[in-house]
Amino acid sequence: MNTDVTVLLEIDWHQIFPLILPILLFNFLLIGIALLDWFKRKKHIAAPYVWLVVIVCMQTVGPIAYLIVGRRVIRDDHN
Repeated sequence: MNTDVTVLLEIDWHQIFPLILPILLFNFLLIGIALLDWFKRKKHIAAPYVWLVVIVCMQTVGPIAYLIVGRRVIRDDHN
């Protein structure tokens, strides 16, 4: 396994940064939207803390999965 991190010093980050920035901004925006929605609806979501872990730990896939599937899973305690 290569553990030599000095290779990172050789990368021209000024050329790569404009390509990475939109991806990072999209990812943080997606996570922010999913967390805001989760916070507002956590009393109505089945297994809300499982969805919180999915949103935070699974980067881009977690928030998308929550926004598509997680919002539809409603608790059945209307009593």
